[in-house]
Amino acid sequence: MDSTGYSEGEADGLADASTEGVRAAEADVRQRMRGLDELDELPVSEHVARFEAVHEALTHALNRADELLSGASGSGS
Repeated sequence: MDSTGYSEGEADGLADASTEGVRAAEADVRQRMRGLDELDELPVSEHVARFEAVHEALTHALNRADELLSGASGSGS
């Protein structure tokens, strides 16, 4: 066990899960950002929904990053 309370194998598994979580959040943000590329073709009334989708994806990604950082520095208990 290391100072976090995890064995080397457990720590590696957590790192892999963290990496996958970050990649998924980044992919979601990129997908939502692509939705902004079409704003010129949409009625103004639909713009808000696109911006809200990006905001939601960014908020989720930041919350996920915060969770991962908090877990990485926690005691593992």
